Amino acid sequence: MSAKAYVLLNVVHEKQEQVVRALRGKLGVLMVDVVEGPPDVVVVLEARNRQKLAKRTVQALALVETMTEELQLLPTTGRLNALMEVGDA
Repeated sequence: MSAKAYVLLNVVHEKQEQVVRALRGKLGVLMVDVVEGPPDVVVVLEARNRQKLAKRTVQALALVETMTEELQLLPTTGRLNALMEVGDA
């Protein structure tokens, strides 16, 4: 079972696309999109376990130079994903 987190970022005015370019394709980043905020950018990260997820999240956030102090980190519980995997079997 993998660990996943949603990160909601507010960034400096008109720097959203710069954030998307910095994060897209990085290890653990499943999706990054600009949204009509706030927040300005939503990032979905995934890793094999919560420890790796924490490491990848910190690494990803270190790439975002234009982030403001407003950040929300929403890790998933993994329970629904596990239930869906069992139901698919």
